Amino acid sequence: MDTELLKSFLTLVRLKSFTLAAKELELTQPALSKRIKRLETIIGSNLFDRVGNHFGLTQAGELLANKAPQLLNNISSSIQEIRDLSGQISGQLNIATSHYIGLHYLPKHLEAFISEYPQVDLHIDFIDSGLAYEQVLSGDIELAMVTFPYTKDPRLSHINIWQEQMQIACHKTHPITQEPNPLTSLAQYDAILPPAHTFPRELFENNLQELGIEHGRVKTANYLEVIAKLAACKMGWTILPQALIEPPLIALTDNNQSIREMGIIHRETKSLSNAAKSFITLL
Repeated sequence: MDTELLKSFLTLVRLKSFTLAAKELELTQPALSKRIKRLETIIGSNLFDRVGNHFGLTQAGELLANKAPQLLNNISSSIQEIRDLSGQISGQLNIATSHYIGLHYLPKHLEAFISEYPQVDLHIDFIDSGLAYEQVLSGDIELAMVTFPYTKDPRLSHINIWQEQMQIACHKTHPITQEPNPLTSLAQYDAILPPAHTFPRELFENNLQELGIEHGRVKTANYLEVIAKLAACKMGWTILPQALIEPPLIALTDNNQSIREMGIIHRETKSLSNAAKSFITLL
């Protein structure tokens, strides 16, 4: 079966619109309709119930929507395994990275990898660490560069590449700096932290707990660079890697504080492609 038919089907299921799906796939709507008709002919069943401009999945469509991602993944993995038998480093490599790692650590490594292995078709998603964790577990991506969670999933291999010291920081003239003991007064002032139920927030909460520090009201932002800027505007105190604590920010803690680990994750049971192994070796 032409895998493009399954990809088109899944795109249509996800977007629930022929117009949007055709635009994303860079097809005309008639061309997308032909693909769906061809897939229905191969399957031998209608995949969609069409009523005017609205449509829903038939029972066959729902079954295919559940099975197709794994089918595509199996086909892709099998093709890659066959290519790898030759010992060549080629094919497609799907990786993900958090924005922080992608901005601060990966660029020089990506340049080196692309220069050394031009036959590898490298695809990169910039997503948060929690989502990357899920996508590696589901098999959607082979490798991810993430901040490790406080509790590591045993189904994944965690390769520690980078470590950073985390320090509590605020603007140098923030009122908290006038407190006799700033760390015991933090709960009286707004904190700026990553959103709840994310890996960085879980890690930060544990860091604060280890320091015996409580926080009060929390304002949230998604990226550490944004959090640092907000703290520099006196909007609150926060916890940051040492590299992001620049004037007018100052650290309220010393260099012997909590460490966060970052690195590569991949499924323990998955046979890695030659490209993935080479990428790990390079890092």
